[in-house]
Amino acid sequence: MDLAHELSSLAEHVDWPATPELRLELEPRARRRSRRPLVAALAFAAILAIAAAFAVPESRGAILRFLHLGGVTIERVDTLPPAEQRPLEAGLGRAVTLADAKRLFGHDVLAPDLSPLPQLHLQGNNIVSMVFEHSGEPVLLNEFGFGGGFLKKFAAGGTSIKDGGMGVPSLWISGAVHDVFFPGASPRLAGNTLVWEADGVTYRLEGHSLSQADAVALARSLTRH
Repeated sequence: MDLAHELSSLAEHVDWPATPELRLELEPRARRRSRRPLVAALAFAAILAIAAAFAVPESRGAILRFLHLGGVTIERVDTLPPAEQRPLEAGLGRAVTLADAKRLFGHDVLAPDLSPLPQLHLQGNNIVSMVFEHSGEPVLLNEFGFGGGFLKKFAAGGTSIKDGGMGVPSLWISGAVHDVFFPGASPRLAGNTLVWEADGVTYRLEGHSLSQADAVALARSLTRH
């Protein structure tokens, strides 16, 4: 997600007015010139200033200290808060049937095309989760329909955060482990994670060995139940 390039490219699509000939003359107030050239010039200066800020690592880090996507808030920190290393299956809530999950969650459930479906778990009435095997490794899928800040993540310098490549609002978090805070549970260390939002629901797919290409392909293969 090259924001500096996108902001710089934006300037190419602005319909700038022709540069007027500059002459010193006095005009009556009724013939005051249009402010549009000044507004356009200020907008262009703002674009260049933001692009320049993103080009400087220190400024870019400050601007992107907080990221929000659907119900997930990600904060960049210098040092991760203490967190435990736990299995993906730990703390997912009570086991429920698909019918109960849909009724309590209030949405259809995305799940892999497996028969039988992986066991569904529900935390409160808020998060539907399931763990299943993909390419010989366990993968965790969470889905929830709440606004920003519902689930929090903390990422340090060794963690990469970039566009998820889903064609919808999405982020790919990889590299060094990061902290994830699920409501009502102590924080744990998390591995590579794809987060995306669609139809008012936030989805989170985590697997320690997942590549971005695998995560995106897997996410797109999920079907509604």
